[in-house]
Amino acid sequence: MIRTFLAKAVSALGALALVVVVGRLYGPEGVGVFALAQSILLGSGIIGRRGMDNALMRFVGREADSPQVRSYLNWAVRRSLVISLPLSILLIVFRYPIEHFFAMSSLASVLLGIGLAVPFYTWAFLLTGFFKGIRKPATAAFLENGSISLVAGALILLVPYVLPGGKQDIAYIGWAYAVAAVLVALHGGLHAVFWLRSHQREQGVRGLDVADKTEFRVTSQAFFIMGLAAFMQSALSIMIAGKFLGSEEMGLFKSAQQIAISVGFVLMVINAIFPPRFASLYHQGKMDGLGKLARSGALLGIVLAAPFLLLCLLVPEWVLGLLGEGFAPAATLLRIIALAQLVNVATGSVGFLLNMTGYERYMRNIAIVCSTMGLLGFFSLTPLFGALGAALALAFVLVAQNLAAMCFVWLKLGIWTLPGPNWLALLGIRGGNGS
Repeated sequence: MIRTFLAKAVSALGALALVVVVGRLYGPEGVGVFALAQSILLGSGIIGRRGMDNALMRFVGREADSPQVRSYLNWAVRRSLVISLPLSILLIVFRYPIEHFFAMSSLASVLLGIGLAVPFYTWAFLLTGFFKGIRKPATAAFLENGSISLVAGALILLVPYVLPGGKQDIAYIGWAYAVAAVLVALHGGLHAVFWLRSHQREQGVRGLDVADKTEFRVTSQAFFIMGLAAFMQSALSIMIAGKFLGSEEMGLFKSAQQIAISVGFVLMVINAIFPPRFASLYHQGKMDGLGKLARSGALLGIVLAAPFLLLCLLVPEWVLGLLGEGFAPAATLLRIIALAQLVNVATGSVGFLLNMTGYERYMRNIAIVCSTMGLLGFFSLTPLFGALGAALALAFVLVAQNLAAMCFVWLKLGIWTLPGPNWLALLGIRGGNGS
């Protein structure tokens, strides 16, 4: 648990550190360009892996000593390359039309490196799901976006030493991301090879039959629909905001969003450890243990997130000052998104509870409905209120989706995760019908 906590801390701080580096070197305008380029990478990664990272976590996690583990990973990697490689080429070829569409100068130069990063970025996330499934959450944490961001930030800071006297061009952000994605993916791949060799000697290897592939494909498709909802929240929303906001205002929104995500850092740790245990406990029929684990995770999240939340609410200007000059106007945005992240933490791992217990279709539908409403909010509020409207739309999605998922966890599993009284039960709504 401690090792995973530290690994997740590195990952979460890495994502924030890259925003700090970009903010100090290029200002709010540079953060705006970076935010848009990163959102395109996030979207490409979601489409490239098509929910297979979570499917790997589920199928490998429920029986990590199965001789089919290697076959699941190999098949997922091959399927991801079919999509991620063409996406990479398209992004590189059409980078100038994309820059023209968003009317954001220097975007094309950053997208060149971002395009090259797509296949490796996708591969790293598949390995993340695999390592979570074999109960190595700390290793998985080092393969996520935060770790890639941390390495990219370090590479950007090394540029003046490698190219003394050279101009700190914003294109270096894309190239640093590409190199970082390659290094992190190769690191994860080597770890997987060593583990699989040991596993193969003990358990052997068994291929996947038609039924196995069909089950895996159906499950990954359900996760992919949920991934599209995540794409709407983390990528498409940024793209919409980028269309209506200038690069400076876009940078203010991104800086507030990235700092507020740190409030939910503890939930990231919990989500790296608990989901395979959710699947195992449910598979064994241990519902009391499942409920206790889910509630303890939510309570732990609130306690550990409280200090940073207070900083974001009471002294947001000071927190934003860590990014450099010109970010203080994002204080109100930070307060709004931080409060939404508090709801995210307080409800616990409700999404994974549904996903790991066979109710992923409910989480999928919740995510689609809430994300669609959120996108309508971005389209309507951003032109009217600028970055404030974008922050309100994002906060709505976070709050609505987590509260809805929490209610369905009670209705289907009979588990109440939110610390405090169960107001659904007080209203006479019975939980755990499982239908």
